[in-house]
Amino acid sequence: MKRLLVICIIALISGNTATLIALTTNLPQGVSQGLLLGGVSITLLSIGGILWTGYYTKKR
Repeated sequence: MKRLLVICIIALISGNTATLIALTTNLPQGVSQGLLLGGVSITLLSIGGILWTGYYTKKR
């Protein structure tokens, strides 16, 4: 479970980084929208993974 938690935290950091890059740089519109969508999706999935890991370890 620790390994999954570490992967989720790394994904959270990379999703936030992609979102910040999409919002603060002058990239073409398609690239910016793709980065924004991907960054937000990765962030939400990693938050879900962190919450699921915490729930699963407490229940166990």
